[in-house]
Amino acid sequence: MLRSTPAVTGLARAAVTATVLLLAASVFGAPGLAVAAPDTGSAGSGSSDADRVDPNNYAADCPDVMIVAVSGATDSTEDRNPLADENRQLWSNWVGNVTVPTGEANKDDPGTVGWMYVPYPSTYGLGLLQPVPTYQDSMAAGVASTNRILDENKAKCGDATKYVLLGYSVGAEVVERVARELGHRDSNALVTADDIAGVALIGDPYRPAGTPSMGEPGPPGGGFMSSGPADYGALDGKITYACRPYDIACDAPQEIAVLELALGVLGQMHFTLLNPGQTVSDFANAVSSMAARSIVHIVTHEDWFASDESFLDVLRKVADQTYDPDGPDQDMQVSQEQMVEALNWAMGPGSDVVKAKLAAEGPGFVEDNRDVFALVIKPYIFLGFIQHLFYWNNNPNDPWYWESEKVVDWITALAQSEKDRKAAEVPAATSGN
Repeated sequence: MLRSTPAVTGLARAAVTATVLLLAASVFGAPGLAVAAPDTGSAGSGSSDADRVDPNNYAADCPDVMIVAVSGATDSTEDRNPLADENRQLWSNWVGNVTVPTGEANKDDPGTVGWMYVPYPSTYGLGLLQPVPTYQDSMAAGVASTNRILDENKAKCGDATKYVLLGYSVGAEVVERVARELGHRDSNALVTADDIAGVALIGDPYRPAGTPSMGEPGPPGGGFMSSGPADYGALDGKITYACRPYDIACDAPQEIAVLELALGVLGQMHFTLLNPGQTVSDFANAVSSMAARSIVHIVTHEDWFASDESFLDVLRKVADQTYDPDGPDQDMQVSQEQMVEALNWAMGPGSDVVKAKLAAEGPGFVEDNRDVFALVIKPYIFLGFIQHLFYWNNNPNDPWYWESEKVVDWITALAQSEKDRKAAEVPAATSGN
């Protein structure tokens, strides 16, 4: 329990005021949103007569390389059969434009590749009659489902199979979260970085600004959820991105902090069309939770008021429900009474402290949001959606080398390298006997 000492209470009071003000300004004043929804769910194996397993998919037989594919918005369900290939439509099942052609490219070498689709409820929290998982809940389910598929297949196949993680749009955010955690696992973990042959992130909303796209210079922007540097630990060097210019998911302007915060808040909310009261309640709960988590963050960083980190920076962190504001193995709590007391103090006797901090951060706030208007001035509105879909044209009869075709060739090369490695190990093992 957070003790109500004078110093702690003063920091908390200041934090609450700025938190509430910035939350309200950010969510209600942010520009229009264009968010791709993430895939989440369990590794269930729902099936029907329409389900089919591609004849070139050797996922059940411990192939040399297994593609673990996480699709994008509204393109998966939590009871999806991970082995089944559904009919590809113009508007859906995009990752199938990589998995199936990869199987076709390796059909003369049975057992080389296989693939599984991660089941998860890829929703925005948008439902008609009943609530569906929020964006952040969907993301958490997708991460859990991806790890479950990796764990189950590692236990089954051992070192016989390496894995390629493939994510598109919000599915790329799922893969981002899996990869950043997996790359820092202890060597004794069931699945480690050594088991991963490569990671492909397509239209990634967490793409670090300016990173290459499929080995070539990439567009200068970055992911609209975050464009900062990424730490993949032992997976560094195994990550490849595909990003098209003006695809707002991965080539957004870099300084759009308020928009990032607004997306973080909206990602905690249900949007049930016949129950708008749920949305209002969710917003109030999100504000309350973020205020409390902000206080914990500030209190546990004793030099925070003297630091360059702003209230906006803190809010962007705590908007992600996976962020732990007081670190591992801690559980600091802030009561409702303490929040009210802090708010009253911050608007009264402590207002000078809050004003001083906000005044010092004013120029930084402007700088952190200086690119917001670029979303309107530049052709994001007109090209963003189209560019977000243009990764997937793999027509062999056209003269262009599309990103999906590049990913197929990249995975095929990884699979061939794995086969060569295994072949080299056999004579070595034989000569040792």
